[in-house]
Order: sequence, then structure tokens, then C-alpha cells
Amino acid sequence: MPRRPDAQQLRLEVTPSRRPEQPRPRRATHPPRKLGPRLALSPGEAADVLGVSRDYFDEHILAELRIIRRGRRILIPLVEIERWLERSAASATVVRRA
Repeated sequence: MPRRPDAQQLRLEVTPSRRPEQPRPRRATHPPRKLGPRLALSPGEAADVLGVSRDYFDEHILAELRIIRRGRRILIPLVEIERWLERSAASATVVRRA
């Protein structure tokens, strides 16, 4: 015959639990400070500055630029964009049509 549990064994003890601490947000809630002029741009920003789509920038321009990689982050110095423009600029020629 199975043994019946003792009344002492069935008593449950309830203890209050603490809420886990909320992690602090990684970014401050105040707006970022202005540090001065930007020295480098992301590829999307560089495409916008040049007036081309991101796909066009990736396919036709990015390979000709010296870039900075840190992890997955890509930065393109403004000076490099200016150099690329100087190298790639063709002198204007006037074509007369008859």
C-alpha cells in the first residue's frame, strides 16, 4: 500500500521575488553633441552626397575608393571622395551637331 505524505511535507513556502534590474539603455536620451564637420561618411551617405543610388555606388564607385573597415563598419573619408572626383572628372568637350 502506498504511503500517504505527511502534512509537514505538503506545506508550501512562498518567498517574494525581486524584479530583475532593467539594463541601462546604451545610448543617451539627449541629442548627440556637434563635434565639428564630418570627416568620413558611410557608403549610403557617400552615395547620397554624390547623387547616385547605393547600388550604383557599390557597383561602380566603391572599388575605386580607399576605405576604412572596422568590423562590419565601412567609412569613406571625404578627402577620398574629393580625390575620386578629381581623378574621374573628364574635361568638358563641346560636340557640335550638324
